[in-house]
Amino acid sequence: MIRINENQIESTARLLVNCFINDPLSIIETKGIENKEIFLEKLSMNQLRIWEKTIDVFSLDDKFNSVIVGYEKKNYKSFRIFLLTLMSNPRMLRDLGTKDVKIYSSNIKNVLKVINLKWQKEFIKGNYYYIKIIAVANENRGKGVFRKLVTPTLSYCKEHNIPIILESTNQDNIPIYEHFGFKLVKTIAIDGIDLSQYCFIKYPD
Repeated sequence: MIRINENQIESTARLLVNCFINDPLSIIETKGIENKEIFLEKLSMNQLRIWEKTIDVFSLDDKFNSVIVGYEKKNYKSFRIFLLTLMSNPRMLRDLGTKDVKIYSSNIKNVLKVINLKWQKEFIKGNYYYIKIIAVANENRGKGVFRKLVTPTLSYCKEHNIPIILESTNQDNIPIYEHFGFKLVKTIAIDGIDLSQYCFIKYPD
């Protein structure tokens, strides 16, 4: 496993775009934006600049055809992330363009009617590990890359008795996560928005 650094941000951002550009969440977030691929790549680069300084961002190897992003709750530095986000806003506006940022922000208002980042409080009172993103390049799927990517996190959390949470907005991912021992504990959806949030927990064995 290789921790992503600033030099790999661009290649990692391209991987994320290739993996998620057709995800139901990305489709809603970029509705009305003319060049969605370029927008998502620049957005991902801005996010990765913050994440690589604050949380776990790993690739399986130096080919950077896979990435896992996450953090343990007790180590999460929310104030530092807030400050870094504020500092990055001028650059983000410059990179993404004011017009597209306004469209994106408007779309996010609808997304937030469905996406709930605090759902886990209903099930977990203490520490947990949050897997934010798992991405594997299309050409690497079906080769055991996903298993190799998540195994260190699964092993660490089993050893330290920590539950793991993750979410998806893609129904096709449900059997994949269930195969690795995650339980679908909650589905969030509302009428009028073609989006669902599938919430998973893997409790320590």
